[in-house]
Amino acid sequence: MMATNLMEDGLTRRGLFGAGAALALAGVAHSQGSPIGNGVPATVINTELKQLSPNAYAFLQREAKGQSNLSVSNFGCVVGPKSMLAIDAGGGPQHARNFIAAMRFTNKPFDRIIITHEHPDHIVGLPQFPPGIEVIAQEETRAQMVKMGKPGTPPYWATNPAWGRPGDVNQVILPTVTFRDRMSVWYGDTQVDFVWPGRAHTSGDAIIALPQDKIAFLGDIAFFDVTPLAASGFFADWIKVCDKLLADPNIQIIVPGHGPVGGKAQLEEMKGYLELVQREGAKAMAKGISAGRAAAELDLGAYAMWTDADRIAPNMARLYSELKGTIGTDQDRGAAGAAMTEYNQIKARR
Repeated sequence: MMATNLMEDGLTRRGLFGAGAALALAGVAHSQGSPIGNGVPATVINTELKQLSPNAYAFLQREAKGQSNLSVSNFGCVVGPKSMLAIDAGGGPQHARNFIAAMRFTNKPFDRIIITHEHPDHIVGLPQFPPGIEVIAQEETRAQMVKMGKPGTPPYWATNPAWGRPGDVNQVILPTVTFRDRMSVWYGDTQVDFVWPGRAHTSGDAIIALPQDKIAFLGDIAFFDVTPLAASGFFADWIKVCDKLLADPNIQIIVPGHGPVGGKAQLEEMKGYLELVQREGAKAMAKGISAGRAAAELDLGAYAMWTDADRIAPNMARLYSELKGTIGTDQDRGAAGAAMTEYNQIKARR
């Protein structure tokens, strides 16, 4: 591993963009059925610029201990002879500005940005990049972004300098280039592959792979030390994608969408969570147990220590939709919210 540059910021957040639309979650009450869990946005987020190879970096964001990882996502960067590739845009305008500032030491401009998927915690920062920059995504990701229309701007952006500034406006910047299965770009002698592995965390996930360095930026296909959120995911397909990645000899270093840099051991561990939910959820549904109750009664074992463990409720609701054959590319917020409500009620009685 190369030398690491550290930059830490105290960041305050009072809102979240939920999958597919602006969603205010300032102080989510645990009695309510939020479709993405009970997480309250973190008040402190630490950042780290980590060099992975001579010209590849991960810009990691992580909430303070005991706080929620809600929309606290990672970035990546590949540095070429004259310009740079950005990987994801973050969940707030200030997050993107912090990332851009962290890479300023190269004295090189960003000429492209690749989006790993459409969830707002990976795209909200796009307006902070140079106007006209090439934005790349898998074709299904762009289709999902088109559905977002014109989201509202969270009021706290104007009053909270850690997350925004007066005048910041939330807008969806659509990709200008799409691919279906695969495309490659080169930064000097470094080959960068954009690969659609099939459905996993979403219908249009993109893997950014540097085969020469055996580095893979997996977006939200990977959550390390953070509970995966499967709000618009596909359990069976996600597990298959993990198996393919684990068998890939050209992958050693993995940058997840959330959590620290890791490797195949961490991906295997995360896959185990998906398998646990899939296996035990199928048993519960066969017994006629509701998704919320199944989530509340499931013994998560060591996974209970992962950040935002209560995501088990919307995850279970998503699994039930998959098992029933009613799953779609969009999240069923009604089912997820109902499961979260029941989960909270059961937990409150214990």
